[in-house]
Amino acid sequence: MLVNAHTHLEQSWLAPYRPAVTGVTFSQWITQTLDTAKRAVGDQRETAIRAGIEAGIATLLTTETTSVGDISSTGYSVEPLLESGLGGIIWFEMIATTPEKGEAKFARARALVERWRPHERNGLRIGLSLHAPYSLLPDYWRRGLDYARTEALPLCIHAAESAEEYEWFMHGTGPISERRRRDAVDFPSPRVSPIQYLEDTGALALRPLLIHTVQVDDADIRRIADSGSPVVHCPRSNLRLRCGRMPLEKFIAAGVPVYMGTDSLGSSPSLDVRDEVESAVALHWGRVAPETIADLAHKPLP
Repeated sequence: MLVNAHTHLEQSWLAPYRPAVTGVTFSQWITQTLDTAKRAVGDQRETAIRAGIEAGIATLLTTETTSVGDISSTGYSVEPLLESGLGGIIWFEMIATTPEKGEAKFARARALVERWRPHERNGLRIGLSLHAPYSLLPDYWRRGLDYARTEALPLCIHAAESAEEYEWFMHGTGPISERRRRDAVDFPSPRVSPIQYLEDTGALALRPLLIHTVQVDDADIRRIADSGSPVVHCPRSNLRLRCGRMPLEKFIAAGVPVYMGTDSLGSSPSLDVRDEVESAVALHWGRVAPETIADLAHKPLP
C-alpha cells in the first residue's frame, strides 16, 4: 500500500507554471504564478482542470499508489476517483476571505458533500477542508468547524505552511497584512501562532489532518501531539515555495502521526510519493532514519 496523503489533482494543469527549484515565496506563488496561469488558459480553464485530473489519476495508478488525499474546490475529481478504484479521502475546500466569497464557498462545499457522500465506495471517503486559518474569516472558520463536527466529516487544514502566515499570526505584519488592508478585510491578527489559533478555536479537538506544519515551535508540536492530530510532510513543495524545513524528527519524537504527500503539480515536480520520500531522506539525513521516512508513505489515512 502506497499512500499520497496530500495533493490537489485539480491543480495538475498548473505544471507548466510550477516554480523552479530555486523557488518563489509563497505570496509570490499566490499573487503571480497563479494569476499568470489563469490568464494563460482563459475560458479553457475547466477543460484544463478536467484533463489534468485524468492525467493525475493515471499517474497515481502507474506509480503504485493505492490511496490518495485529494483537496477539491470544484468537485471535478470525485467521479474519476470513484471510478479509479483508489481509496482515500476527498476533502471539499472552503475559503472565505470576504463575506461574499465565504457564503458562496461554504454553500458549494456543503452541496458537494451532500451530493457525493452517499456515493462513497471502494474505501474512498468524503471530507471537508478549511483551506487555512488565515484564509477564512473567523465567522466562516467557526461555521466550517461546526459543520464538520455536526456531520462527523474528516477534516484537513493547511497550517503553519509559510513564514508569511506565521508573521501575520504573530505580529500582524507582512504580505498577508498588506492584502488585508488593500482589500479592506476586517480580520485582525490573533497575535498567536497558527497552531495555537487552531487550539483556541477548537479546531484541534476535531483531530484534523494538518498539511505542511513547517512554521512551528516546540509548544506548537506539543499542542498537535496532545490533540492527536496527524500531519503531512510535503518537502518538495515546501522547497519550491520557500516555506522552510518541517522539523520531522521532533514530530516523530513527540509521537505525532506523520504522512507523506506530494502537494499539487503546481508546486511539486511529480505526484509520485516515492520521489517525496527520497527528497525527505536527503533533507533529514542524520536526523531521521531513511527506513522511518519510507514507512510514512505506507500508513493508511486516518
